Amino acid sequence: MINRISYEALGLYNKIIVYGAGQVGMCFLKSLDRQMFNKSKIIIWDRKYRERGSICGISIAKPDFSISADGDDTVVIIALSFRKNQPLIHEIEEKFTNAGYNHICLSENVSSFVNNIVVDNYKDTAYQDCIYQSDMDFSGFTPLVKPIAFYLPQFHEIPENNDWWGNGFTEWTNTRKALPRFKGHYQPREPHEDIGYYDLSDANIIRKQAELAKRHGIYGWSVYYYWFSGRRLLEKPLDLLLENKDIDINFCLTWCNETWSKRWVGDEREELIECEYRDDDPDKFIDDIFKYVDDRRYIRINGKPVIMVYKPNDIPDIKNVVFRWRRRAHKNGLGDLFIISIINPHTLADLKLSDCFDGETEFTPANSYYVSNAINLVDRMNKVISNYVYTFDDCFSNYVKAIETSNHSAYLSCMCGFDNSPRYTDRFRIYDLGFSVKQFYNTVKYITDKTIASNRNHIFVFAWNEWAESAYLEPDKRFGYMMINTFSKAIHGLSFDFDLFD
Repeated sequence: MINRISYEALGLYNKIIVYGAGQVGMCFLKSLDRQMFNKSKIIIWDRKYRERGSICGISIAKPDFSISADGDDTVVIIALSFRKNQPLIHEIEEKFTNAGYNHICLSENVSSFVNNIVVDNYKDTAYQDCIYQSDMDFSGFTPLVKPIAFYLPQFHEIPENNDWWGNGFTEWTNTRKALPRFKGHYQPREPHEDIGYYDLSDANIIRKQAELAKRHGIYGWSVYYYWFSGRRLLEKPLDLLLENKDIDINFCLTWCNETWSKRWVGDEREELIECEYRDDDPDKFIDDIFKYVDDRRYIRINGKPVIMVYKPNDIPDIKNVVFRWRRRAHKNGLGDLFIISIINPHTLADLKLSDCFDGETEFTPANSYYVSNAINLVDRMNKVISNYVYTFDDCFSNYVKAIETSNHSAYLSCMCGFDNSPRYTDRFRIYDLGFSVKQFYNTVKYITDKTIASNRNHIFVFAWNEWAESAYLEPDKRFGYMMINTFSKAIHGLSFDFDLFD
């Protein structure tokens, strides 16, 4: 197994066999496409070759280990998640080895260049243009677009989390215990004293959040909805929002259709609660969300209530499910739905679902457009601490490149940063190395301008309060209201240097 290989070295082979065309394979093949690799060199193998069809214009074939290995001219890339598929990966590697393939590598071990950062010698380049800011009130200005921020409700105790993770567990548990992993690493992230370590089982907290959002031009929240064949988790804040009609904020739902496991502590296989897809789920789902969708504050696009789906590619017979959703919504008096897919990393075109959904967007542009310039964090002994590290500038520039070169028609989004090291002991991801608040402003201004030019109104932002992923508009202790103030300037068409206090 090759431990690490660069794109430059990959280009020296005459044939590249990519095994796996799922989420990992999709990301890797798209990165090859952006590197302008010769497609005639690439062969894609996948057990579900009939369902997957093609990626980046390359047909997916049935795995055939009887094909000649062609000596040293062929490299095999196993594009499967190592965390989820360790036994399977070893089995596949053995099959390739027995067939005579000498050069085998995991897709996660390929990068356009290997830039090792030794932890002890790392010089902090992030946050150099960031300064503490007090709260600004933008109520006197009119936003140019309607921003929708993703909203995490896991800031209150539930019995299930107490059983799985220990008494008192909330999102603050991981946030509080975070430590810097290298010199200059901004951890832990501490909330500003104006908000504190809040508890979302208190409606007054949600009311204060809504007031802050409205002052800064946030149109609404897309609240994560954890629904498991009729069983709901973390629904308390959403129900409080529904019950308290005076809380002045628009909202919609993002169905997080994902099985919960203990992957945060490195155990993907220990399932906590499974996301199943039962025969009666489509009708039951619409019935269960009716009370939210029927609320006057529920977000609508073109007059239709918005429902967002985190992983549409995981839903069996998705076209029939969406059809049944629409039919049930009409029967219940909700009318037409506006269903949005999350690019994760599959676009609707990739999934051949463009005629099924009404739109698409992404949680974090870095995830869907997969920046390729990876940086390894290593210790003194050259042991890799994480190889999922990217610069904020690289994320933004690759996102812009993807939009400009692909006739991108999705609802655009931005991220406030991304660093999930509070949740993981290793293999954590950082997408904001070298973070610059000016670059953040430029990102928001760019998607605002592009949205206006496309005659659309809505943009998305990750996130309102993803504290354990270091992605939040809410104020923190170190920089105060800098993030939400900067975001507000961009969506209101104000300059980066604008100051309400001048």
